[in-house]
Amino acid sequence: MRTVLIKENELRKICVTLLMKWSVPKDDAETIADTIVEANLRGVDTHGVAILPTYLKRLRNGGANPNPNVKIEKEGISFCVFNGDNALGAVVAKKAMEKAIEESRSKGLFASFCRNSNTFGPAFYYSSLAAEKGMVGIAICNAPPSMPPWGGKEPLIGTNPISVAIPVKNDKPIVLDMATSAAAKSKIYLAIEKGEKIPIGWALDKEGKPTDDPKKALDGVLLPMGGHKGYGLALIVDILAGLLSGAGFLDKVLSLHNQIDKPQNVGFLLMCLNPSLILDADKFYSSIEELRRKIKSCQTADGTEFILLPGEKEYMTKEIRLKNGIPIPESIMSQLEELLEENKI
Repeated sequence: MRTVLIKENELRKICVTLLMKWSVPKDDAETIADTIVEANLRGVDTHGVAILPTYLKRLRNGGANPNPNVKIEKEGISFCVFNGDNALGAVVAKKAMEKAIEESRSKGLFASFCRNSNTFGPAFYYSSLAAEKGMVGIAICNAPPSMPPWGGKEPLIGTNPISVAIPVKNDKPIVLDMATSAAAKSKIYLAIEKGEKIPIGWALDKEGKPTDDPKKALDGVLLPMGGHKGYGLALIVDILAGLLSGAGFLDKVLSLHNQIDKPQNVGFLLMCLNPSLILDADKFYSSIEELRRKIKSCQTADGTEFILLPGEKEYMTKEIRLKNGIPIPESIMSQLEELLEENKI
């Protein structure tokens, strides 16, 4: 697959320009662009600029609201419920996490539930917002059905991601970011875009047989990570982020790519925990440092050079891409250039 290198600021400008052309306000366009660029910088290319043409199609066809009235519909002592007014998910999720961060300063913990929204992109982006403020951030989201319940063959459950970010004093946060499927569905779309096969074990075709063909995978079902354990995790995320938020769940969550004229009604749960109130800031950070030191000094197995903490690989990738540029597949870059030309930008 051939790629072109583009600087972070150039990619950000393209994203903001195209979103604003589709009537997205500047502040919201910058938020959405930031999630896209951060995903590409960290090597999570499935949630990077490859998704932008689909976002624009949803805006153009009425599947997403370019200028939403995002508001809190219900609020308690330690939670609130956001109505996203069918916004692109990043707009809603960032507001929800910022609310959780602010409230947890005095309350210790706070949860923002979100309904009536669309896919929010990379989950790590929102959990990391909390970690950057010295808080523990948790972000979970449901997704359109692509996996069967364990033992079934009908897609009912999404790849439902989970991200948790832990602050570290004078260092980068520990960031878990994972789909509950063997691979995120966006990786299947990206494999098609790149003309590549997928690993056996990611999906079954429509006949229920293992496949390495991404097109057959989309006609079939994805497999959960860890078998029945991944199925259980995905189901719990669907209940907490979707059903409890009052959003869609199971097959009530619509496709990002194939039903572009209809709201997805995705559900999010953004949580923030303040360790300085729950434990004690000095105790927390000294314990985290002890944990990091023991993990990093663990004797390595044969073939392993060193131990990585969750998120470390992505930070390494970001440093390289900030210096050298972000590799974008030529096919995706061509789509962006066509969109810019069509709209005389």
